Amino acid sequence: MLARHSYLPILLAEEPVIQDYLQKKTNTISTKALSGYLERINKIAGTLDIYLMLANGDTVAASNWAKEQSFIGKNFAFRPYFQQAIQGQLGRYYAVGTTSNERGYYFAYPVSDETGRALGVVTVKVNVAEIEALWQSAPIKFLVTDSEGIIFLASNSDWLFKTIKPLTELRRQAIRDVKRYLEKPLVPLEEFRLVALSPSYQQAWLEDQPYLLAEHNMETAGWQVYVLLDWKEITRPAATAVAITAVLCLLTSLLVLLLWKNQSQRRRYKQAAMEALESKVEERTRELRLAQEGLVQATKMAALGQLSAAINHELNNPLGAIRAYADNAKQFLERGHPDLAKANLQEISALTERMATITRQLKIFSRKSSGSISDCPLQVALDSAFLIVHPKLAQTQVILHDQRAADLEWVKADLVWLEQILVNLLSNAIDAAASQAEGQVWLTTQRVADKVRIQVRDNGAGIQEQDKPHLFEPFFTTKALGKGLGLGLSISYRLAKDMQGELLAENAPEGGAIFSLLLPYVETSSEIKHD
Repeated sequence: MLARHSYLPILLAEEPVIQDYLQKKTNTISTKALSGYLERINKIAGTLDIYLMLANGDTVAASNWAKEQSFIGKNFAFRPYFQQAIQGQLGRYYAVGTTSNERGYYFAYPVSDETGRALGVVTVKVNVAEIEALWQSAPIKFLVTDSEGIIFLASNSDWLFKTIKPLTELRRQAIRDVKRYLEKPLVPLEEFRLVALSPSYQQAWLEDQPYLLAEHNMETAGWQVYVLLDWKEITRPAATAVAITAVLCLLTSLLVLLLWKNQSQRRRYKQAAMEALESKVEERTRELRLAQEGLVQATKMAALGQLSAAINHELNNPLGAIRAYADNAKQFLERGHPDLAKANLQEISALTERMATITRQLKIFSRKSSGSISDCPLQVALDSAFLIVHPKLAQTQVILHDQRAADLEWVKADLVWLEQILVNLLSNAIDAAASQAEGQVWLTTQRVADKVRIQVRDNGAGIQEQDKPHLFEPFFTTKALGKGLGLGLSISYRLAKDMQGELLAENAPEGGAIFSLLLPYVETSSEIKHD
């Protein structure tokens, strides 16, 4: 009943209107407006009073500002709840109000600035009399005492502010100092004595009336709760008690059985749900992996599609030459010149080998990857990428500068994925440089700490500032319609991440764009070590 209001001072302490008021910021509300605000909150929460104090204990705003017994101007620094709150804790305290003369339970919390310095304290007073009202119709009696044994809640109002044990004068003075019970006499409760029956229950005599008494210690509040039942209620015929006990035991057994069945069913359902969820997760993961592999392969085939015109040209020239050499060889044989025919046949063999090299490399490039990260030969990947983009390069005036470091031989990567990234970066660089009168592309490799940096630079137009945040997003492209899907850089960025690497983009100081692929460096391949 009381704890349901404990959140309120904490919430109000964070309110900007209260923070601004205590920090005396400009455009803050007036004291009267703040009191009106607290009054509205007090009505909504159903509490007795809400008030705001400065760090010295002076009350500056209160929900009861319009009443004759307003708290405004009063100082409550002597109250323990204020002292607890000003130390940064949630203050809790029961007392009789010095102004309102009403019993209440207080919750207090500090209002602090950004540095943690306490600017003031918000206090909420809860009406404890509501608890007594709930028990008025019950067939039992009760009383609640504080740590000193003073009764402050009771079903019988005559018991209030009496003690169940005598107080020393020193304790009386300490209680008067904090004005917890004002000037109440705090005399002992008359004719009250206890007779122990068991560890849990006692027989109590109060005003010559016997009761069965049970008590409970409320550790958080520091209170002791005593519940009293008229002794006559427990001295009914033994048969009735036995019957009730038997029924209760039966009901308890049934309840335990139902609970056990319910728990067993819940465990089975939970296990089945977990298994189904795990199955769905595995299936969805498998679908996502297949989708990613399909997208990577589709991007690779799209890159080959964009290079198809150049590759076609690269294959058509040898085909035309083969046809010419074959016709000439036929004529040479008819005219009796076998040496010349043999020379033509040798040329045909060289041209077919050249075509086989191109198609073999295309076949290797188009294969699917298993996604296995291992020691990868960097020079082989670079050579393969050069062969793939050579037909496209041959159709332009762009010059490709191969400035790789020969001593960097191994990286941690997937060979197929690495080839795909390199082909994409080189192809994009050739496209960018082709728009210049003297287009150039540079490929360099360099070791940086425990990484190998593969850098592709062009002297094209560079990367526009508005395009930089979207460069690696799917379907983003700066190429003309039909010239690109906008997936190449996005897929390359994802593949680099999957290989514990990184793909970066920037503009070169002298103009053009620079794409840097960073991959883990391998000193010597484990395969070589094994051999």
